[in-house]
Amino acid sequence: MKRSTIKRLAARRQQGAIGIMAAFSMILLIAIAGLAIDAGYLFYCQKRLQAATDAAALAGAADLWTSSFTTAQANAMAYTAGKGKNAMPSGVTVSGATITGLQLTNAQLPASGAVSKYNAIQVVQQATVPLTFAGVFGFKSLAIAASSKAAAGGAGSPAKYNVMIVLDTTASMNNTDSNCPSASKKSLTRLQCAQQAALLLLQNLTNAGDNVGLMVFPPLAGSSKDTDFSCGSGQQGIASSYSAVGTGVVTSGATYQVTGPGSGYLKNGALNTGSSIVQALGGGSCSGIPAIGGLGTFYAQAIASAQAALQNMSQGQSPPGQNVIILLSDGDATSSQSQLGNTYKSTYGQECKAAVTSATTARQTGTLIYTVAYIGGGSTSASCSDGGSDLTPCTTMQQIASGPSYFFSDTCPNAAGGSINLNAAFSAISYSLTKPRLVPQNAT
Repeated sequence: MKRSTIKRLAARRQQGAIGIMAAFSMILLIAIAGLAIDAGYLFYCQKRLQAATDAAALAGAADLWTSSFTTAQANAMAYTAGKGKNAMPSGVTVSGATITGLQLTNAQLPASGAVSKYNAIQVVQQATVPLTFAGVFGFKSLAIAASSKAAAGGAGSPAKYNVMIVLDTTASMNNTDSNCPSASKKSLTRLQCAQQAALLLLQNLTNAGDNVGLMVFPPLAGSSKDTDFSCGSGQQGIASSYSAVGTGVVTSGATYQVTGPGSGYLKNGALNTGSSIVQALGGGSCSGIPAIGGLGTFYAQAIASAQAALQNMSQGQSPPGQNVIILLSDGDATSSQSQLGNTYKSTYGQECKAAVTSATTARQTGTLIYTVAYIGGGSTSASCSDGGSDLTPCTTMQQIASGPSYFFSDTCPNAAGGSINLNAAFSAISYSLTKPRLVPQNAT
């Protein structure tokens, strides 16, 4: 055979081999591209599934503190993949979600204080994603899964809160509390402990624009304009009686109001020591408001005045904010008829009940009421000292609160989360006024 013929045949064989290799390469490239498309689609579906799972966990966690677990489950289910706006791509099959209540030991809100008895929730979902190109290799679909945990929060939908803190400044608040040490380990007075806890509340509030004010009882002489707290100023005198304050009045005559609700208590993420409420609570170099006593305890009207101040603010907001009262007291009522004055002497013997009635009226408008019963180791079963009430201080403060999860105490056994110190109580309250949050999967 001629050498030229051999060369031609060799060239043809090489061209055939190259053609075959090129064909296989094209097939391989198409397969890789197809698998990449399937992989991208799987990733997209996984992100959609995880987003829906996160949404479901957050929706359920929002209800854990104040609602039953059945309600939390139902609201979580409404946000799972395949529901409403969380629809998955066509052809993706979602299996039923598993929704489990959790009792985390490291969460701010104690599970024992939640209506649902859980302080976190876990949502697990699975879905089957159809594959296009991978089917050539026998993989017609693939299962994906997503899991999410969220810790409870008590916040509702309003963008801002209007909060009035009402502190007991009767003489008993000058007693020291061995369970409340300062940074130097020295026991604080009960009022100092309450002020410290209230400052913690201000620091922990996270919703932009929240308004917080301060009231005290017994009432102060003069109008609220005269008693806006200023560091170094003299303490306003105590009113002659509780009747010196007009019903629901916060701006004239005697007043409970130390500072009206406002939002200037934080500056660059820290307490603003130039704020009236921060100064009144002992922030910065100020000693804060003292407990100068002068009258026994009667707080029904303080609740009504707090409600009037909050409504006055919320009515001017668009949309109206959520009104909140935080009442700290030992829950007892000790005023005599002369201290009550002509307007309120008719409540003598029913002063604790009058406070419950006043709170019920406020709650009917949608105001949330948190109570902190500061018993200080005293009796939790003795009747109120108001002359003849069948209520105890603990049951009074419990009935004033918006519900079991809104009632805190350092002593009362039926309070949310059991007996806790004031810092823990106010921390839990501030946390319940924030939104529920996603937590790591390994949270315990």
